[in-house]
Amino acid sequence: MSDKLFSKGTPLGASGEMGANLLDTALVDQLAAYKRRVAGNYRPLAPGDIDQLAPGKMWLSPKLDGELWFLASLQKQVFLANPKGAVIHGELPFLPEELRGLPDGTLIAGELHARVEGRRSRVGDLAAAMAKGKSAKVDAVYFAAFDLVQEAGSPPPVVYAERHDRLKALLPGSGNLEVIAVEEVSTAAEIRNSFDLKVQSGELEGLILRTQTGLIHKLKPSITIDAVILGYTVKGDQPHLARSILLGLTKEDGSVQVLGACGNLGGDEARGELLERMSKIGTASSVRYASDSGGLYSFIKPEIVAEVEVTDLQAEQSSGEVSQAMVLKFSADGWTRIGMSPCPRPIHPVLIRLREDKKADSVDTRMEQVASYASPHVSGAGDGPLPASELLRREVWTKEAKGKTSVRKLLVWKTNKEVGSGGRFPAYVVHWTDYSPSRAEPLDREVKLAPDEPEAQKIADELVKENIKKGWEKTQ
Repeated sequence: MSDKLFSKGTPLGASGEMGANLLDTALVDQLAAYKRRVAGNYRPLAPGDIDQLAPGKMWLSPKLDGELWFLASLQKQVFLANPKGAVIHGELPFLPEELRGLPDGTLIAGELHARVEGRRSRVGDLAAAMAKGKSAKVDAVYFAAFDLVQEAGSPPPVVYAERHDRLKALLPGSGNLEVIAVEEVSTAAEIRNSFDLKVQSGELEGLILRTQTGLIHKLKPSITIDAVILGYTVKGDQPHLARSILLGLTKEDGSVQVLGACGNLGGDEARGELLERMSKIGTASSVRYASDSGGLYSFIKPEIVAEVEVTDLQAEQSSGEVSQAMVLKFSADGWTRIGMSPCPRPIHPVLIRLREDKKADSVDTRMEQVASYASPHVSGAGDGPLPASELLRREVWTKEAKGKTSVRKLLVWKTNKEVGSGGRFPAYVVHWTDYSPSRAEPLDREVKLAPDEPEAQKIADELVKENIKKGWEKTQ
């Protein structure tokens, strides 16, 4: 571990600092790996499916609308770090003086969130509270610990109830620091009762349910969205039936943000009728958009509005990267791509009905339907434009086998955005692409972050050494 834990950031309140970057890449990888592992264990659970849960010991806690950060006690310093390596530290209400007693080598996962008067807080309230540098409203910001990642460098207990007990023993419970409240339940009736009292009433965004097997359920009310149908794919063995539809939301300027695909379209009769209607309004498109199964979408004119129900909308991928999707424009020449933009991904979408009473415009299929689920990111920076990234290194290798070409590509970027972005961007990014047409999943990507150029180049060299062996030919 480096003698210096993190770089210098920007002011946060009178005595705090944020936007610094962890200089220990192994620690950044550890935090990112925890997020991937935990996010991979979350399963959306619709209210109507609560009664299907098997009885047994489970733990129920509030789902707070904030951001995942880690409380760390390392090298006699106590600070918060996120999975991208951003750091918050200093004299802050959610980092009380008593935390200096934490055993060195302790990591605790929690939700950084804001509190507001008169309503349930949302992630946007956190961004607002952390903005404006020295004038930030840090008194409104809280850290709620929900999991013990490691204690004094050692793995935590396997059973969640025991980890939660250790959190209560470790943390002082003072200032704006708390351990998330946990209720032990054993039946679906108990879970439904808590859901009705706390979520349906509007008090909480949702509930988190942990099981003895390690599976984590996220209970939230179902969300309905009116979206415009952009295109469709058909079933390979039944080409008269629609397989999936591509959905979009309309922005104020008339452009359309791709929301995602929906393959739950009902029975064969419904799929057939929908395909017949869509095929009559096909249109040209310079856009190529592939489904999860690999088939390309056939684009249609933006005339059909679909009401879909989703169990959740996720603004970030499990890697911590913001979910982005294409932005399209429709004209007399058909669909064209005009860029990429952040957009939450729909989880488990189901087609409810076609809305004949609605139009595919910026009112009925407006982008604002998902705005509250977007990830604004904690930011102490202003709203001005960010500098462009600089490509420092680009190398490409190819390999021929059985008439197929595999490709591996390395990119090293200097983002030029680490200062003043409030931790939204790392200083350097190393991107590795591995394309093999013979694999079930041909495209594989790996992204690693670095605090400085020597570390970025070291990571890049290790990737090359590990992945480029005999038979690979360098082309660029």
